[in-house]
Amino acid sequence: MDHWSKFQVLCFVVKKMKLSTLLSIAVSLLLNYPDAAFAQDQAYVPFDKTKLDSSSFFEQFDYEALHESNWKVSHATKPDQSVYEGEWDLDTPTVFPGFVNDKALAVKTSAAYHAISYVLDNPFDNTDRDLVLQYEVKAEKGINCAGAYIKLLDAESVNESADNFSNRTPFQIMFGPDKCGESNKLQFIIRRENPLTGSIEEKVLTSPPLARSGKLSTLYTLILKKSQDFEIRINGRVAKAGNLVGDPSLLYPELNPSKESIDIHDVQPDDWDDDEYIPDPEITEKPADYDEKYYSHSIDDPKAVKPEDWDESEPEFIIDPQAEIPEDWDEEEDGDWEGPIIANPKCVSIGCGKWSPPSIPNPNYKGPWIRPVIPNPNYQGEWKPRTIPNPNYYEDLTPSNLKLIGGIGFELWTMENQIMFDNIYLGHSLEEAELIGNTTFIPKEILERKSHEANRPRAKNEPVPPPKSFEDLFSEESESSLSRFYFLISETLIAKYSKVESFYGEFRQSPLETVVNHPFKFVGYCIGFVFTFTLTFGLMSTVVYIVSGPVAIPEKQETSSSTLKEEKNYEEEVTPSAKSSGSKTTLKESKATRRR
Repeated sequence: MDHWSKFQVLCFVVKKMKLSTLLSIAVSLLLNYPDAAFAQDQAYVPFDKTKLDSSSFFEQFDYEALHESNWKVSHATKPDQSVYEGEWDLDTPTVFPGFVNDKALAVKTSAAYHAISYVLDNPFDNTDRDLVLQYEVKAEKGINCAGAYIKLLDAESVNESADNFSNRTPFQIMFGPDKCGESNKLQFIIRRENPLTGSIEEKVLTSPPLARSGKLSTLYTLILKKSQDFEIRINGRVAKAGNLVGDPSLLYPELNPSKESIDIHDVQPDDWDDDEYIPDPEITEKPADYDEKYYSHSIDDPKAVKPEDWDESEPEFIIDPQAEIPEDWDEEEDGDWEGPIIANPKCVSIGCGKWSPPSIPNPNYKGPWIRPVIPNPNYQGEWKPRTIPNPNYYEDLTPSNLKLIGGIGFELWTMENQIMFDNIYLGHSLEEAELIGNTTFIPKEILERKSHEANRPRAKNEPVPPPKSFEDLFSEESESSLSRFYFLISETLIAKYSKVESFYGEFRQSPLETVVNHPFKFVGYCIGFVFTFTLTFGLMSTVVYIVSGPVAIPEKQETSSSTLKEEKNYEEEVTPSAKSSGSKTTLKESKATRRR
């Protein structure tokens, strides 16, 4: 196979790959080879529109100026007299940019209504076909309160002047991010006509996925198949999927009304018994001893006994006998004088006054008496009105068959400016949308991530990576066996030291309680301490002995030893002579002489 054939096969494989798969591969390659695939100053190259079907619409905003395009800014007035005064323009990103000179449609006014539309050359017909809508959003200042959704406009309405495009302009589908405060969702609204009344109802996705609000480009894709299956993708990954007809709870109001409805004229019969339980007819009165046994939370302790020294004849409080009437007390004006009340001094060590037993919780407490109930033998169940065939029932089994689409528009309220839209695709082919995403969005996303990583705000103190675990260390081929062994020993010792330190802290605060609660741990730590201390002291002694060498014996001791030896030999020599002569004095004299 020649090189050209290999290149064609590679292009075919890339074309068939899903956007999410290709994006993951590309990002992985970038992280391993950051400078091999793309340069930060890579120039923008327009997508080749000839690769798309003639019925497909694709807008990449490669104009010199906005007024040279078919996009028309609206200056209509809303019913509340608000004016679409927001400005639009073509601009290139400056915050985490991707390609150089890659223009996009940008919202230029903050806190304003914006409206702009594009009239298609030919109406877009989706009858019995798949619909794919895809576009990019980049909010250079983020999104705090703004819409960034796109509308597919009715062909009948786009013939009107573009200056009148507003929120009242009929549309078939609204799709895209909508965020304000805590509300953050990726809107999907489809407008359907009621065949019985001719009225238009907006069917809203009940549980939409969250929209992205960062400063990098985000690719939003809506896929509506002729089988009525739909998908919502964010950056090529499926965020929501289902079947519009098969799951009635997906949209609100429901796409199709129920076949039966409640008969509003049906009334519950007077004799309908819907009480599941009734009072027991055999028990009508409260037992006579109920309050005494079961009503009170607490009762007198039946085991309590009055202390022997309790004196009920003495009051607990008395009038102070030492108190005297004030000199300025006037009984005519102030009334009879009464001394202050004090505690009876006789009751300091004994109890006084009327004795009553202490209270304890009532073990038989039940609370107020309630008449018991029994199952109602005449219970008929909960009454419900009957259902009748729904006179407003109809079936809409092909919601993907939209009316003719004549244009595309953005009708938004934005608190932030510099919200950019790019690479808008409307067609029938998912393969075309993925090809566009693989060709335009993936490399742009990679470049923006590189720019974000290089220019993102840095913390004053960057977070320190966590220490390596045993699994991480042993899985690294670069680590030697010795370093692994050292790491294992050091981590084990550090862990043990931490436990000992924690136990010692508890022991210092409450020694007795710690020993009682952890006796085996206490004994083990004591044994370990004694063993460690003994081993450490022994090693230190050995080292000191080796370093200092053996202890030298003083010369004085050696001289003394040799002198004693000479004396002994001398005595052995002299003794035979002394014995033979029978004289002992000679030996003593000789010793004395030798000492001198």
